[in-house]
Amino acid sequence: MLRLATKSDINSIKTIENRCFLQPWTESMIEKSMESGCIMVVCCSDDMVIGYAGLYLSGDITNIAVLPEYRGKGFGKKLVMEIINVANKNMIDQIFLEVRESNTIAQKLYESCGFKLISRRKRYYKDGEDALIYAYGGV
Repeated sequence: MLRLATKSDINSIKTIENRCFLQPWTESMIEKSMESGCIMVVCCSDDMVIGYAGLYLSGDITNIAVLPEYRGKGFGKKLVMEIINVANKNMIDQIFLEVRESNTIAQKLYESCGFKLISRRKRYYKDGEDALIYAYGGV
């Protein structure tokens, strides 16, 4: 099940961040993001938040993440497609995201949803890894 996130989901989103990212967002960062207009969608299984995605009205995706034990079951694709729906409803013409160069699974997911590789940011991440920039729509 997909739904819009609320403040009561912040702790679950923080748990997902901590389990999925080398540089996870803090609870404060998640809360400030929501307060500043980031639309967050959560994916639930048996009433538990197992994934989430965020989109600013500027068209920038914050993060897309699914708990490791739920990966490979289509939840990530559902989140990406819902973010595209949210963008369409808000008349956002282009969506952008960064992904680690080493994260080929995510790259394939984004490409399967219609995203196109448009650029690279050298040494974007704190560990020196490059980021690949993907765009959806208007490219």
